[in-house]
Order: sequence, then C-alpha cells, then structure tokens
Amino acid sequence: MNDLYSKYDISETLKLSVATIDNKMKDGSLDYYKIGKSVRFDDNQIETFLRKFYPKKHLAKSITDVDVSRLRQAI
Repeated sequence: MNDLYSKYDISETLKLSVATIDNKMKDGSLDYYKIGKSVRFDDNQIETFLRKFYPKKHLAKSITDVDVSRLRQAI
C-alpha cells in the first residue's frame, strides 16, 4: 500500500496553503480518503493533481539529481 499523507504534509511539500488544499478538495479537483474525521492522500492522487493543475511543480518534482548533473555537463 502507498504512503498516506495529511493535508498539512501536502501543503508543506507543495508550498500551497491548507486553505488551497481545502478548496481543491471541495471543488473535486483533489481526490482524498476520509478516515474517521481526518482526510488522507496517496501518491497517485497527489501526482494526478499536480499533473493536472500544477504542471511546472510536477515537472520539478520529477527531475532527479542525475538529470541536473547531465544538464550542467551539457552547458
């Protein structure tokens, strides 16, 4: 099973406010699991959300150190 993240984890990682996360949940842009009174997100839900609404952040998240070193060598 994938790791589950809270909306506070996501807001820190993606540099988005908790209010933005709440708004995206309410309008249906961000899928989530309701567990008791809390909500959780898995990797697939976060990746789908990033790909659709924040493509630059998704691209930046997918770049590895190896890619950066290759770019530096090419320059």
